[in-house]
Amino acid sequence: MVSQSKWKTEDKIRIVMESINTPFSMSELGRKYGVVPNTFYVWKEKFFEAGRLGLSGGLTRNGDASRELESENERLKTLIGELTIANDA
Repeated sequence: MVSQSKWKTEDKIRIVMESINTPFSMSELGRKYGVVPNTFYVWKEKFFEAGRLGLSGGLTRNGDASRELESENERLKTLIGELTIANDA
């Protein structure tokens, strides 16, 4: 049987983005969300690896995949804006 994570992709992205945009330590964020440090570091590494692939041309864009990526990009921009506003407050 395959174990399914209790964390949705959107949640993982939000937590990783919060770690980038806040002065909180990994330990504090781990306690806040109940994520063990090893799991958190895996998420963060995958997040940055995908960014490196995207910027280096390693990810291809075509048809529906392109529209999905653009939609995801807009959603992430909105999330970054919300986190920046919350961080400034």
